[in-house]
Amino acid sequence: MNDFSGNLKIAIPNKGALSEGAVNLLRQAGYRCQRSGRELVIRDAENHIDFVFLRPRDIALYVGNGIIDIGITGIDLALDSGAKVETIFPLAFGKSRFCFAAPKEQHLTVEKLNGLRIATSYPALLKAELAKRNMDCPVVKLDGAVEISIALGVADAIADVVDSGATLREAGLEIIGEPMLHSEAVVIGRDKTIAETPEVIQ
Repeated sequence: MNDFSGNLKIAIPNKGALSEGAVNLLRQAGYRCQRSGRELVIRDAENHIDFVFLRPRDIALYVGNGIIDIGITGIDLALDSGAKVETIFPLAFGKSRFCFAAPKEQHLTVEKLNGLRIATSYPALLKAELAKRNMDCPVVKLDGAVEISIALGVADAIADVVDSGATLREAGLEIIGEPMLHSEAVVIGRDKTIAETPEVIQ
């Protein structure tokens, strides 16, 4: 571990629903991790923990490289990163589904997506699913707002993380087939031995 402070380093998402859920959970457990502004690190001296606020997508990479001891992120983001991390335990918030979606009027099935352009912010997850299904589709990697990619002519369908599905419906899209992955917030570490750390046990 790269432990310059002597404290356990825990990564928290810096924005979004995962961040709110993580901060609320940790505060209820008695930890000091609330930011007053845009601080990147909050030190909880009493519990010997440095809470580091990072992009949710980057957390698994920092944990996998041993820079951060443990992190809170989504299963989908951890898997898509390709980082060598393990789930320590689930947190029962931030639940979502990774699904295919396309315009309603096209009445597509998953099988009919073969050969079509698919836009996503989760290229590794999508490529793994396509390989499993023996499908050959050009993957259009976008950083976000993939639901607009079809209207803009960039893609024919999308593969995205869906919560309520409201954003898809607003874009005139419908989910195709069963979810490829069910995700939620989890605590991750390089291996499960980190769970034996006193700060984690508490």
